[in-house]
Amino acid sequence: MTNKVHMLEIYDLDNHAGPNPVKLEGQFVVHGPEGSQYYVLKPNDDLQLEGRCINCIAVRPHYDGDPIANAMESICTVGIALPCNGTDYEEGTTYGFNDFNFWKVGKINPPH
Repeated sequence: MTNKVHMLEIYDLDNHAGPNPVKLEGQFVVHGPEGSQYYVLKPNDDLQLEGRCINCIAVRPHYDGDPIANAMESICTVGIALPCNGTDYEEGTTYGFNDFNFWKVGKINPPH
């Protein structure tokens, strides 16, 4: 667990009354399909996005070849995925395509 607090700005978030950027706490890295890695973050408070209550978000660097450390330690453009089918990501687990709902692009800021 990383326990790092990040601010995530979500691009093109239409009709959203809540805060943007959102405050999230970094958790851990999970492995996805085709050798990809995702940084899992959780909100401190309930997060409502497009009518769904979100308990975690998985992000990965948006540009191919960028290491996951960019999303964890610096300002980085990220692809944002929401869990599918009530998935709650667990550290050390490898997930498939059906476990990620690729949703938006955004910018994550370094932890503070």
